[in-house]
Amino acid sequence: DLALFVKLANSEPLIGPEAVPLRILVPAYVTSELKTAFQIGFLIFIHELGHFVAAKWAGIRADGFAIGMGPCLASYRKGIGFVLGSADAVAMRRYGKRPLAMPDSERMELGLGETEYSLRALPIGGYVRMLGQEDGDPGAVSDDARSFTRAAIPKRAVVILAGITANLILAIVLFLIAFLVGVRFPAPAVGFIEPLSAAAIAIPSDATQPIGLQAGDRVMFINGDEIKTYGDLRVATAMARPDETLSIEVERNGARVTYSTTPIKDANNGLLSLGVDPAHSAMLTDVAESREIVVKALAMVSPTLASAGVGPASRIEAVNGKPVSTFTQLADAAANSNGQPLVLTWSHLVDAPVESTKDVTVELIPDFELLRGAGADGGVDLGLLGLVPLARVQAIVESSKNKGILQDGDVFLRVGSLQGPRTSEVMKAFRAAPNATIPALVLRDGVETTVELKTDADGRVGVYLEAAFDHPQLARSVERITDGTNEFETAASALDTIALGRVLSLNGEAISDFVSLRSALINHAIASKDASGDLILRIGLQDPSPTATPVETTLTLTPRDIATLQQLSNSFPIPASIFDPEFTVLSANGDPFKAILMGFRQTVVMVEQVFLTIDRVSRGSVGVDQLQGPVGILHTGTQVASEGFMFMLFFLALISVNLAVVNLLPIPIADGGLFVFLMYERFVGKPPSIAFQNAAALAGIAFVAGLFLLTFYNDLGRLFS
Repeated sequence: DLALFVKLANSEPLIGPEAVPLRILVPAYVTSELKTAFQIGFLIFIHELGHFVAAKWAGIRADGFAIGMGPCLASYRKGIGFVLGSADAVAMRRYGKRPLAMPDSERMELGLGETEYSLRALPIGGYVRMLGQEDGDPGAVSDDARSFTRAAIPKRAVVILAGITANLILAIVLFLIAFLVGVRFPAPAVGFIEPLSAAAIAIPSDATQPIGLQAGDRVMFINGDEIKTYGDLRVATAMARPDETLSIEVERNGARVTYSTTPIKDANNGLLSLGVDPAHSAMLTDVAESREIVVKALAMVSPTLASAGVGPASRIEAVNGKPVSTFTQLADAAANSNGQPLVLTWSHLVDAPVESTKDVTVELIPDFELLRGAGADGGVDLGLLGLVPLARVQAIVESSKNKGILQDGDVFLRVGSLQGPRTSEVMKAFRAAPNATIPALVLRDGVETTVELKTDADGRVGVYLEAAFDHPQLARSVERITDGTNEFETAASALDTIALGRVLSLNGEAISDFVSLRSALINHAIASKDASGDLILRIGLQDPSPTATPVETTLTLTPRDIATLQQLSNSFPIPASIFDPEFTVLSANGDPFKAILMGFRQTVVMVEQVFLTIDRVSRGSVGVDQLQGPVGILHTGTQVASEGFMFMLFFLALISVNLAVVNLLPIPIADGGLFVFLMYERFVGKPPSIAFQNAAALAGIAFVAGLFLLTFYNDLGRLFS
């Protein structure tokens, strides 16, 4: 039995730039993997138990029932007793032949039980051995009255479908238990919205509403289907037909708003996507893999956070004395603060009593304009009116090939032959040269330093980049930008800005870096008040050549530029990614009848989604690289385990449904294929020829082996990339 499923229903785990030391991770990881293997093995055991019980009911001789696969560790057969190894091997030594080769009369005369119950070495499922039925050998038929092939067709149909039925019943039971207690999921609330994504350009049915979904929106329905979790949102989007326009109903400030948009394929995973992240709460995540990242991120924001005891699992209770519970509220507080610092009231402090709180003041991060370059390959950068800062190394990944070559704080002056590259251009240059060595010039502690950078197979150098807003020099300016529909010329396009030059002044006011340039521009934009005409400013520019004379020219701001500057505010300094998502709980509130209904409904939905996945793979909107095999399922199980026991039950129910549906597919060696052969026999009057069944079995084995190799390759790629 082969379990394949598309991992769409769960939010992605937080992965930081540095791995936890291997000596710490390995014991817990291996233990978790084994636990997940046993749990998934239990699902396959239930599948085979269904076949076994049905075979007993049908009077078919079931010679073996195994828990696990591979070498036999211990077994029991009536007349032999409990033995280490195979009871059949003991019978072979005693009587010269296996019990399966004996007629019932001889077996019973010797006092041997019909079935050998065995425990196998590999905890990956189990199997039932029936007389006259072997998946890999269609010719292994028997004329015995109790053989599989001699049983009536309706009884054989029950036996074949019993494993699928057992998995579906188990899924309903697991869903029932999970919903009876309640399962926590990321809520279908919108957090960060990717610029120019499907969500960002969604069209409202009400013309008074803004274009695009907004942070804080709660998605209620997609194409009329209720959305209860963020996973539902991702699945509904990924499973959309290519070029299908979705109707999305959201709840915003207590009112309902309907939007329409067409999902766009995500370049990172190849799936159709709205381009939204889940909304986050005001509690820092305590996921084991991310604790070190939380600590590092807090240290970068303010050293006073750590000294106050703020760490993983700490929660912001209030901002400037006003209670908060979501990151959206934190972002709104920052945007409405007029740049003033925020006083954060924290609870759940490290090494402090649970009820204790502490106030910590944090500075805000000034917002800059998002510049999306025009053209198919236009990158996204932060800047002002087309002026862009240089790219700087924020942090180096522990496993980076360039550890020791680059250093934190290095500013890129040249990459390859490109002078003053923007952050997007630096990334593009690396990705265009996989497994290569790229010469670069960086500014390190005020000294220009030449380095040779190494890229990996995906064109990555293993660093996190940031815009050097506090640096005086300029990167190459962006001359034209797009909002996804129209293209606009930037104010910087008229300056003929020289890369690595710098802005000296604005209307005679000295400018030292991008932050001071931002302040000066915003002040002029606000002072202009009237955004109906152009605003002409004098700007002093310095060519990078030490002998060049500074020049002064004009900077023409259009009404659109003025409006953009007036709308710039400030951002909350702690990144949303280290906060837990907002959660919702799916629960029957203790009502067993409601839990049964929810469990049955969820099972039906999952069956539909598996078939939808197959359809979308065939259409190309879901790539085959999204399919997972046993290794991927085990790895996902280890991540799911940290979400709690009820979420693990929910996950196992998902896998149980997948086992049922995959076994129902008309693959020759799967239950669905055997059922097709059985229906052929029912209507034609005889089974397909042994030669045809052999050929079909070989084709089925080849198909399953190919799927296994494909998914195994996908799994390893995800684990080690």
